[in-house]
Amino acid sequence: MDMDRSPPGGSLEQLLRQSGSALTPQRRSILAFLEGNLDHPSAAEIFEAVKDQVQASRATVYNTLSSLENLGLLRSLRSADGTLRYDPNVTPHHHLCCTQCGRLEDVPLDSVTLLHQGRPVQGSVRLEARCSRCKGEAACPS
Repeated sequence: MDMDRSPPGGSLEQLLRQSGSALTPQRRSILAFLEGNLDHPSAAEIFEAVKDQVQASRATVYNTLSSLENLGLLRSLRSADGTLRYDPNVTPHHHLCCTQCGRLEDVPLDSVTLLHQGRPVQGSVRLEARCSRCKGEAACPS
């Protein structure tokens, strides 16, 4: 069950450009890191990934992430330890939070049926179980 992870309407860079927002080298670097990223990185992880590519402050990273979220190009969610993480996959889907390592994984909508009083409902849930990396492992190899 593969999920289309591309944002509706084009790449993050195309969508940011269409919104009328300036495409600075810092934003371009952040977008390149996020494009297709399945790891649900934190702002600190994004900063560490881009700081050697362009001159960017932590504030620039946080402000860019906030702008992208406000434009609907990015979604934020909390991991098990409370860290705010970012998901460039804004198509509807669920999340699995690993009970062993805390990793977040995308789960396709059609793999979980939500019922309320016996009737299907739409929504997004956060599931808790072992992630694909920890299944069958004594300790997560993260």
